[in-house]
Amino acid sequence: MIREGDRVKVVPREASPPTQKYAMQRGYVTMSTPSVYGPQLFVQLDNNPEGIDTAFEEDDLEEIPPLED
Repeated sequence: MIREGDRVKVVPREASPPTQKYAMQRGYVTMSTPSVYGPQLFVQLDNNPEGIDTAFEEDDLEEIPPLED
């Protein structure tokens, strides 16, 4: 389970256009919120300006082990 503060990598999925746009980018989860389809995770991607978060479903993200970061 991915939590706020975790480092993550975007995993490209055909069914999710945002994952195709941001494929393999890394960032950290700043906030999560429940939704009908499961938790929405807001990620501050490393390449985005500070304060600009992108929303993903949990299946769109992969937690990065500390040694890989």
